Amino acid sequence: MLDDDRDRSLQHKQLISVVLVTVLVVAWSFFFLPGPTPPPSAPSDPVARESLATAPDASDSAPQESNTLSSPERSAPSNPSDPTDQAEPTDLSEASAPIAPGDQTDPAADDAEDNEVRLRGAQLDLVFTRIGARLKRANVILGDNGDDSVQLVPRWSNTPDEEAVYPLGLRFPDDFLGDELDRQRWDVTLDEGASVAVFSITLPGTATVKKVFRLHSDAPMLDVEVEYVNLEAAPRTLGRDMAEPAFSLNWGPNVSSEDANKGIPQEVIWRRDAQNEHHPTSKLKLPPGGVGYSERRSGVDWAAVKSAYFVVAIKPEFEGAIGWVAGMPLHFRLGVGAPRMELAPGEAQQRLFRVYLGPTQKASLRKAWADLDSVMQFFTMFAFMDTFAKLLLGILNWFYHNLIPNYGLAIIFLTVLVRVVVFPLTLSSMKNMKRMQKLAPEMERIKAEVGDNQQELQKRMMEMYRERGVSPLGGCFPLLLQMPVFFALYRMLWSAFELRRAPFILWINDLSEPDRLLELPFTIPIPFTGSGIDSLNLLPILMGVAMVASMKLTPTSGPIQNPQQKMMMTLMPVLFSVICYNMASGLNLYILVSTLLGIAQNYAVHLADIDVELKKKKPITRPRHFYSAAQARKREIAKEIRKEKKLKRLSPEARQKRDQDRKP
Repeated sequence: MLDDDRDRSLQHKQLISVVLVTVLVVAWSFFFLPGPTPPPSAPSDPVARESLATAPDASDSAPQESNTLSSPERSAPSNPSDPTDQAEPTDLSEASAPIAPGDQTDPAADDAEDNEVRLRGAQLDLVFTRIGARLKRANVILGDNGDDSVQLVPRWSNTPDEEAVYPLGLRFPDDFLGDELDRQRWDVTLDEGASVAVFSITLPGTATVKKVFRLHSDAPMLDVEVEYVNLEAAPRTLGRDMAEPAFSLNWGPNVSSEDANKGIPQEVIWRRDAQNEHHPTSKLKLPPGGVGYSERRSGVDWAAVKSAYFVVAIKPEFEGAIGWVAGMPLHFRLGVGAPRMELAPGEAQQRLFRVYLGPTQKASLRKAWADLDSVMQFFTMFAFMDTFAKLLLGILNWFYHNLIPNYGLAIIFLTVLVRVVVFPLTLSSMKNMKRMQKLAPEMERIKAEVGDNQQELQKRMMEMYRERGVSPLGGCFPLLLQMPVFFALYRMLWSAFELRRAPFILWINDLSEPDRLLELPFTIPIPFTGSGIDSLNLLPILMGVAMVASMKLTPTSGPIQNPQQKMMMTLMPVLFSVICYNMASGLNLYILVSTLLGIAQNYAVHLADIDVELKKKKPITRPRHFYSAAQARKREIAKEIRKEKKLKRLSPEARQKRDQDRKP
């Protein structure tokens, strides 16, 4: 039975562990779950004002990355229509002449099908609307037969194109054209086997504007060339340096990539000066006073919007580009603008943009341009952790491509590799625990000697540890060294694109989602996480059982007899299983296999009966401080002086008697 002091000490440590786990849960909820939608107000920034004007009310808006946006005239959003139920866009691959423009003042007079133009390549299937020459649908073709396509443009149900906010629109200075061209009907022609679409519009006496969209064959990317021809009789100046670009190519209102349930908020990324700046869109909150959120960056190399598994990036092929973002968390616009332009009468100037629309997969990102793969970051604050997580992902992909094409088995192989690498640390921890067990009788003896003197008890215990060569933290320190491995694997397995819809065995058909053995007819809320239990997930349950078994087999410094301590040791795996219950099955598979391997290691070490010896070390003597040494020397000199004085006071007879007594 443990004594009262050691009992209180263990309970104190266990209480600290529970508090730390609770703090981790709360921190995870705060940093990784999407925040609430801020209420709209009247912004003063024109870009933010336009974005808010076309967005639905906060009370009616769908969750982040919803595939449907409502019309501003409607009180509630409609359900998204099935893409397969919509009419196919007009295929103009055989057109040899421009389509006759309709009445630009009434674009709704034409049928929706007549306004749609389709470009299809090996990796992208794009549908443009002639209203504003904007992107209406963007299907990223994935899977062996294209059966895993993902649509990145939010759907506007029952909303005319001239009222919807679509990507790749043009924005001019507010005192000139603003967003007016996004509501006009453009002429269009197709070239090169329907892989190039040329949109144009002429404003008599003002300008002719062209947009040329050209698909790439080797990457999910397209080039967008914008040409402006000045038709005025006088020179025209567009833009005011950083105050306002000459014109901007923008993306909005968000990225609809069907991965919002991952709990990873979308973020805006600027690339400039060889560094990335990350801004979660959940923090695009309206400041006090009703001023709309707006932010600008000069000299950007590219700008991107990234979700959990997909990214849209715009790269200007010219110097001095200006990046900006404005709006709200669910309805924002990201733009890349050209710097100030001066055009003489009849002069034409072109600006080229490259746009990537695809997965956050390194191989795909590198096909676009050199540094775009930097958007794939598992950790933005700790560079060494991000590097380590990418290294683990590289090893995982190597197992998948070179051993067996199953990411579940690749995770098992990676887990075995990690366990083998950290085994020396695990063995050191177990040996130290055995040494602590052997010291238990000496601990009891010291406690009996010092009684209730806690200060003396701590002093004697530390002296014993030093003498016997045992570190009280030796069992925890090796485990702490393994924590970076766990966090790196946790983050990588949680958000790696490779695990998206990757099957394992039987009912586990998506390693990026919970395994969901059975669906429940009800939902049990989970505190702090913002989610609930709506299915029977087998892997986290097996993980909790394995962790309880592991704790019972792990050697400790002494027996735990207290019922409260037993309950606490059982509660910790249960709490951990609840935290991981709705996490990716790939992560739960890793933890389960790692725990089972740990049990096997403990059993093997127990069978091997590894003998650990307590070394007898000499007590550590610390050199005295120079002041203490000087004081001791001073006391010795004073003692000698007192002896001499005492000797002088003795009579001759006394001295003679003292000398006789000293003789043997």
